[in-house]
Amino acid sequence: MKKLGFIFTAAFILLIAAPLCADAANDVKIDWKLDIAKENYAMNFFSWKAGDKAEVKDSFDAASGASLKGSTKAFNSVRYAEPAADKKAAIPGGLRGLFLFAVADWKFTQSHALQVTKKAGAITVRFIRKANAYELKTDKKGNFDLLTGSKCAKNIAEKTENGFVLKPEYVKAGGNAANMADLDWDKVKLENDTFNPEAAYRYEGTLQFTLKNNVLGISGTMIKK
Repeated sequence: MKKLGFIFTAAFILLIAAPLCADAANDVKIDWKLDIAKENYAMNFFSWKAGDKAEVKDSFDAASGASLKGSTKAFNSVRYAEPAADKKAAIPGGLRGLFLFAVADWKFTQSHALQVTKKAGAITVRFIRKANAYELKTDKKGNFDLLTGSKCAKNIAEKTENGFVLKPEYVKAGGNAANMADLDWDKVKLENDTFNPEAAYRYEGTLQFTLKNNVLGISGTMIKK
């Protein structure tokens, strides 16, 4: 009876673990770096590998003015749960937005007011993307939690004929609404930025953020659940 009970228990554990093992083949590995202080395309890159697919080693292509390997669109296969056409996010929007800086023109970084700070080991990343403001934070060891690390304040800017401008109520005193760096972060209400609850699956886990000599790095594995 003891032997039979052991076999039953082992079989049950394998049964409930099977879906997790199957999804492990679809985890996404990330390796990313960006010089946050100056135009430095030789330093910047975005490498990602989804499951058993070939690794994408991407960077900014000055000739075309876009990402060399097309990650701006290709990464949507990770950004959204299948079918991607439904556009149900599987990762935080702020994280995907941050990845794009390494495969974009330096002017993109400046116009989106990217700022990175480090205090007591914790790294904070802030930027504005179209109408939304994003804040990504790590713990004191630089660990970024995909489920809780990203925050977003929506509709802090509005689209005009000349691009996006900050709404008056969010501009610093004496600031310029057309300058995203003039956003008063104390005036915005940040909410959790995570996966779409209606998505067929999501990515969890932690990514390691580093900041050294003005180079922001991100590495690790996003686990499909």
